Amino acid sequence: MFRCVAFAILLFLLLPTRAESADDAIRGFVSVEPFEFRLEALVRVEPFREIWRMETDALGPVEQQAVLENLQTLLESGVKVKVPGAPPVYSERLVRFIVPDVDKGFVPDERDSIPMSEALVGLTFSAEARGIAEMELEWLWFAPGQERLVVEIASRGKPSARALTPTENKTTWKQSGETALPSLQDIPGLETRETRPLRYLILLSLAMVICAGVVVIRRKTKSPAWVGWLIVGGVGSAFLSLKVQTREVVVPVGAVVEEIVYALLRNTYHAFDFRDEAAIYDTLEASVTGPLLEQVYLEMRESLELESTGGPRVRVYEIALRECKETGSGGLVPGQFRTRAEWVTIGEVTHWGHTHERTNRYEAEMTVSAADEAWRISALDLLNEERVQKISRREAAPES
Repeated sequence: MFRCVAFAILLFLLLPTRAESADDAIRGFVSVEPFEFRLEALVRVEPFREIWRMETDALGPVEQQAVLENLQTLLESGVKVKVPGAPPVYSERLVRFIVPDVDKGFVPDERDSIPMSEALVGLTFSAEARGIAEMELEWLWFAPGQERLVVEIASRGKPSARALTPTENKTTWKQSGETALPSLQDIPGLETRETRPLRYLILLSLAMVICAGVVVIRRKTKSPAWVGWLIVGGVGSAFLSLKVQTREVVVPVGAVVEEIVYALLRNTYHAFDFRDEAAIYDTLEASVTGPLLEQVYLEMRESLELESTGGPRVRVYEIALRECKETGSGGLVPGQFRTRAEWVTIGEVTHWGHTHERTNRYEAEMTVSAADEAWRISALDLLNEERVQKISRREAAPES
């Protein structure tokens, strides 16, 4: 009798654990950013073991590839998203085995053989989108035995969560307040002034006329013929020195330099708010010029991605220019100035339920040039870079 009671108690304790195990087989995540919509999922492979007829206790390279292909198909066909206008078109799909990491949230699982009990897959589908303020989500895909699936929706501030079931699998979301899209910072315009580049010819003109006058006074009627040409040359030089005018760019100083540098930095980071590569490049071109353009494009894109193989991109939302001082004009041409700047950037991105907050401090010497009637960064020498990254898990209780 005692053994029967003990067995019943043990069975009662185990049942909730199994239910929880099935219910967390798939977790969904939606990130809505100013220029990107991202659909993500974390999937434990073990609950699919029976229906996929996987008899092995570990997944080798062949089994891993089959699992990734199956899950990509299931997410793409099993989750429907409706937004005003055209539905999201996923241009990037990242599907990989991952493992939890204390410092980074999740990192790629690169083992050749992954134990079935540890097999975890992260899926990220990204679509270019602009200013999504509301959506309707229908989640048709559940793991075997899964009766409750939690979807977290992150936009601004704390994420919200929805609990879905196979019979009640639809939910809606609406942005609170107005959606403000990032925009370019106004850059102080070029200031020009009129100059007479041949103004010093007036001195030559006076010298020629004086010389001719002295010869005429001394020799009078016996003056040589070249004296007349000297007078003509002097008058012509005087005419050119007064007539020829050009406009030159006034090199800014003081607070104006800070305004220009801050605006250029802000617009450079703003370019990477976009997800379309052509839009990024075009926006970046308004702040950076010359051979530096491609270098900045490649280096900044890599530095803002969470993973080196194309993970979600951190969006910089705050820039603080701490110092900006002139460093002299040696080696510069007209219409350029050089400054030594120190600035801090703060950005974040939510990925698979974890919010990555990244703070970078930079110190660099940059040359700013007048190009196409505007100021642009033409040279950049990075002297120091410090990065601080924090990972947080912002839990949200699912709405009923």
